[in-house]
Amino acid sequence: MESIGIIIDFRLELAEFLRDNLSLIFDEYIKINSYFLNSLNEGDVIDDDVVLVMSKERAVQAKQYIADSEKIVVIHRTIKEKDAYPILAIPKNTKVLVVNDTKETTLETVSLLYQIGINHLSLVPYEQGMDYRDFNIAITPALSSRVPDYIKKIMDIGNRYVDMSTFIQIMNKLKIDNKEIRRRLIKYSDSIITLDSGIKQHYKDLYIKHEELDAVINLSNEGILLVNNDNEILLSNKVFKKIFKINHEIIGEKLNDLFDKTIIKSLQREEIQDELIEQQSKYINVNKRRIDYIGENVGYYFNFQEVTYIKQLEQNLTRKLRDKGLIARYNFNFIKTESPSMKECIELAKNISKSDLTVFISGESGTGKELMAQSIHNYSKRKKQPFVAINCAAFSESLLESELFGYDGGSFTGALKEGKKGLFESANNGTIFLDEIGDMPLSLQTRLLRILQERQVMRIGSQRVINVNIRVLVATNKNLFDMVQKGQFREDLYYRINVLPINIPPLRKRQEDIIPLLRHFTGNTKQMEITAEVESLLLSYDWPGNIRELQNVVSYIELTKSKKVTLNQLPYYLLHKTHNFENELAKIEESFGVAKGLEAIKLISYYNNLNLCIGRKNIERLLKDRNITSSESEIRRMLKCLSSLGLVSSRVGRKGTEVTSFGKEFIKWAENR
Repeated sequence: MESIGIIIDFRLELAEFLRDNLSLIFDEYIKINSYFLNSLNEGDVIDDDVVLVMSKERAVQAKQYIADSEKIVVIHRTIKEKDAYPILAIPKNTKVLVVNDTKETTLETVSLLYQIGINHLSLVPYEQGMDYRDFNIAITPALSSRVPDYIKKIMDIGNRYVDMSTFIQIMNKLKIDNKEIRRRLIKYSDSIITLDSGIKQHYKDLYIKHEELDAVINLSNEGILLVNNDNEILLSNKVFKKIFKINHEIIGEKLNDLFDKTIIKSLQREEIQDELIEQQSKYINVNKRRIDYIGENVGYYFNFQEVTYIKQLEQNLTRKLRDKGLIARYNFNFIKTESPSMKECIELAKNISKSDLTVFISGESGTGKELMAQSIHNYSKRKKQPFVAINCAAFSESLLESELFGYDGGSFTGALKEGKKGLFESANNGTIFLDEIGDMPLSLQTRLLRILQERQVMRIGSQRVINVNIRVLVATNKNLFDMVQKGQFREDLYYRINVLPINIPPLRKRQEDIIPLLRHFTGNTKQMEITAEVESLLLSYDWPGNIRELQNVVSYIELTKSKKVTLNQLPYYLLHKTHNFENELAKIEESFGVAKGLEAIKLISYYNNLNLCIGRKNIERLLKDRNITSSESEIRRMLKCLSSLGLVSSRVGRKGTEVTSFGKEFIKWAENR
């Protein structure tokens, strides 16, 4: 515990009074020691944290006994308000004798009386041996015995009380300042006449402001901590103490006293942004910022949030946004791909997510443009803010205008009397996604251009401009450049939205994804068997509906409840659609030549129609009869290739190799090409 030393001449009763006086403010917080100047010997050392002396003269005398002269504080004293009232009642210009124990303290008392406003009297300092028989009144601070006995009236103002300014000096030197001490000092100041009324009022104002600040920071649901450059704690709130289970006053303590070395190492960095620390089996999110004053660093601000509280906030926000339908449900993890071109597209989108510039997403219908838009939003710094999506092709021109921009009450027949907020306003601080922007009417394109330029919205029927902070994503399956050339889309808007373009490749150019996506959509990635002819058909199909069409095919397959997907489990239109076998033909050409492959599959089909089995040796012999040279090992590789393409199926047993229905279509296609 820190201590205060009081040095006086010899009066024990004064020592006790000053001790009691200081205890009114510092009781329980500070130890108080008393010393008598005439009892100190050479070599004695006073090492209290603050040393109080009665005057500047006594400070000079006591300096030799004090370990550090910087600790010396000269006491300024005053009187109680109630003791001043009788003095104020003395008639004007009355001669009054002022008596104290020494000449210095007597002059100090005279100065005090003038300072507190007693200037209507003629105050005369008492000097030993002088005759004051012409005086009727004397004022003394608890030293009536020194007043000449011929003075008729003695006004004893009692021991003078420590002035408020001295208490503030002590508090500053000890760096002790808490709510209880401040409360005591305010109460104490109301009972005395302060030497500087400005200090008293200023301290009261500061006290009130401090109480207001204390109330505000303790209303926060987050832990708050302020420290100075020496890592001494200046301020904390109740939540901080609750998070770290602290039950005592920590003002003035060092951070090292509260946390272990691991946490201190993290907290010592100049700035911290959203870093997790673990304390007492709890995960806590920490932020740290410098506090600058007139360009100088004066300390640091810490903010602590329990992860459970953050999750609760996120859940509340998510629930509110979900209730309004203003949330993005998907992120990049939902995009399943093995395609290099699609992976490049995703990486580009992730880089684009970091910007606030407008994104133009193009791609055929069903490629996943909205999935990409939601993923960009959820990867951006706006991910916790609203995501508002609207299909520009789904509304009439008038309805689309009111949905996008909102309207004031009574703007048109049927309008809500309180008006309506538009989607641009609803997306404030977040992202708005304009799907199928190629279908937006030209009249609305002009208004959209202004929003993109100025980030300002004006409701229908209103003259008031509303500023919005939004990120804009647009998408279309149309060729907007061609539409610009034909006058169907504004050229200035096209260049305004085509800032960060992303093109999503169609499914037919992502053949690596077709079978994995089919398995993913069924939710049965391992057990489900897909025959080679089905796989070949799906890989060679054009997929004009892209991912959406593939999902429809999966829904059809699931209705069959079969663990094995054959041609019979596929939708009718896939089986009877004119098929393009260019991919299969290219594979055959690359492996063993078109002529040899096509002749081999025709031979197998011919024998199948006769219900006859044909093996590798017979295929080799029959090809030789047709002047096509081959070997049994080559025939083996050929059958394996045709089987992988789904054109034939090879079985062990009497049936041997058979041409599939897919293979029969290939034969027809090859003959007619």
